[in-house]
Amino acid sequence: MFGLSGNRRLGLALGGGAARGFAHLGVLKALEDNGIVAEYVAGTSAGSAVGALYAYGYSYRDILEVADGLNWGQLAKPTVPTMGLLNPEPLEKLIDELVDGASIEDLPIPFCAIATDLVSASELRITSGKVSKAVRASCSVPGVFVPLEYNDGVLVDGGITNNLPTGAVRELGADCVVAVDLNDGLADGKVPRNIVDVITMSLAITFERTTAHGYADADVVIRPRLAEYSYQDMNSRDEMIALGEEAALRHLSSIRRHVGRRNRTLSRPTRPGLIAEAASPTTSSPDIPANGL
Repeated sequence: MFGLSGNRRLGLALGGGAARGFAHLGVLKALEDNGIVAEYVAGTSAGSAVGALYAYGYSYRDILEVADGLNWGQLAKPTVPTMGLLNPEPLEKLIDELVDGASIEDLPIPFCAIATDLVSASELRITSGKVSKAVRASCSVPGVFVPLEYNDGVLVDGGITNNLPTGAVRELGADCVVAVDLNDGLADGKVPRNIVDVITMSLAITFERTTAHGYADADVVIRPRLAEYSYQDMNSRDEMIALGEEAALRHLSSIRRHVGRRNRTLSRPTRPGLIAEAASPTTSSPDIPANGL
């Protein structure tokens, strides 16, 4: 943990956790309700999706509206199982519409999405290129979702190499980092019942280890009590949001001490109008450039 100095630039490191990502919304609610503004955001997997919308200017309530009624069928479609069971193109399309085709360079809040390149066996910190492609790459759980191929790389879920991107958000410029870890209750005695259970529960063991590495660069770690919720549970949204808010509020005084008075004068960027009123998203999909590797 890092020392207190006050008046520091706050960065959010939003960890991966599939459907448990709903808890991130509760954390954002607690911060917004208490006037705390993040100036930098990095996210892995589900954290990249929430983080990208926050960086574009979505409020907690805006993202909640997007999440209302969301199901796996809206995020991926079945495909011939060559490199994955499901194709996450619907997720990419949804994000592209929600951010009006923006590139990461266009976002009012500096943003980084974490992916893993299978070819180079390394972490990829994506800080430029299409937001939608960066989120898709970061969320592509290996074996479940078809990876994103670009240039000579094959990109899958960032949780394989970095499930709690505290170092990445410091690299963006944050000198105070609040991290959100969604991996509570890993060893809960559940028995896998299908191929998706086997894949996700196996990966959760890896994610737990790559999450632990992120603790060293965090000033505050928020870990919602999510043990009773699976990584596939899209039906317990409200419960997970409440647990995220509860966990954030437990750390509120510590966060305030770290960010100091300067943060109280900041205003959160707002998205440029409702999506229905925005210009049509661009259709081009350039390769994702990456910095930091």
